[in-house]
Amino acid sequence: MVPNESPGVQSARPTPGPGGPAQPALLRELNERTVLDEIRRARSVSRAEVARRTGLSKPTVSLALRTLEASGLVRQVGTESGRRGRAGVLFEPVSDAALGGAIEIAVWGVRSVVVDLDGTTLHEHVIQWARRPRSADDVVDAIGEAVAALERRTGRTLDALVVGTPGVQDPRTGALGRVGTIPALEGAALGDLVAARVGRAPTVFNDVDLVALGEQSEGHGRDVADFAVLWIGSGLGAALVLRGELVVGHGGGAGEIFDVPFARAIAAAGGEAPEFTELGLTTDGTVALARRIAGDTSTWVHAEEVLDAAVVGDEPAGRVLAELATWTSWYVATLVALVDPELVVLAGPLGSHDALRPAVEQRLVEWLGSPPDLVSSKLGARSVLSGAVAVAVRAAADEAFAHRILERDHDHGGDRRRPGDGEGTRP
Repeated sequence: MVPNESPGVQSARPTPGPGGPAQPALLRELNERTVLDEIRRARSVSRAEVARRTGLSKPTVSLALRTLEASGLVRQVGTESGRRGRAGVLFEPVSDAALGGAIEIAVWGVRSVVVDLDGTTLHEHVIQWARRPRSADDVVDAIGEAVAALERRTGRTLDALVVGTPGVQDPRTGALGRVGTIPALEGAALGDLVAARVGRAPTVFNDVDLVALGEQSEGHGRDVADFAVLWIGSGLGAALVLRGELVVGHGGGAGEIFDVPFARAIAAAGGEAPEFTELGLTTDGTVALARRIAGDTSTWVHAEEVLDAAVVGDEPAGRVLAELATWTSWYVATLVALVDPELVVLAGPLGSHDALRPAVEQRLVEWLGSPPDLVSSKLGARSVLSGAVAVAVRAAADEAFAHRILERDHDHGGDRRRPGDGEGTRP
């Protein structure tokens, strides 16, 4: 999980442990981490400004900076300008001190990127399925190929690896369930399989959860503590961020809005859109509904074309949009009733289409009176990957810092293991 790194959020201060005062080594590490996090947030900052923002003393900040600079995690980048008196030295994070890998498993294939600590994409590797995966091994092999390609192009080993996948990962066992769009992954302990294949444990996230983290990092959720994402595309899903933290749930299924039995209830009552009850609130269901309504005049192949036609006044397409908006509004109203978010982000090929939001807003005003703010995601086709990148950057920074601690302890004869050595990490 990625802590909210907005400018208003400060790192935790060193505090004594439950057994008594913190030991000097631990205090030093906490101070160094606090300073490093502040420099990563500010991008370019002086010692005095770090001390002011963190509440640490200037001597403590100076000591931490010397260690971080010697470790290759930060560097001097010049001096302050435009101020009277002695100019302070500016420090910035070293962007290539560690590399993170972000991988998206999609219905069409696997997209992967390697990023530095600035979040800059250095290389990208895309694999399209020649045929639908028949087993989890097919997916794991593709991930292995992607990791090997990224490391070959950078000439370095990835320091952290994040994988986004359809389905719900049980946080207790690591097994995937309710995968839907890639049935071959049903029941697979994907993190363990990938670790065995590439030699390092990945962090595995649900794909829509990563969309929410992408929105938190660089989208509509940057300055919002409580928001929800509703994904409508190849499948239907949702994700929740409350008090700045992604909500996973006891069994990993928080936000699995598909489980709300609207479709079954509507089908039992003889609803007017059997395409949605049979195919789900998806692009396939939208195209099927459009073809039935338009009859022989239909030439639509993609769901986005139907919504485009609705915008310019096509009557059959407008009926499809109205049905899609009604279904979407039911799900949004359910999220509002349960968690009352400040903001709901509509995402996915259908959810983010500009035609859908105003139609949903109109219904929600009629039903709820004062609905939450509703926006269309602008992260596009890379929305899952954007969240994976945000997590990978943080994980790579953590790994670089942990590795520095390990090296220092080794130099002093210590025997501490890096956090996570020999075990997979899961949200």
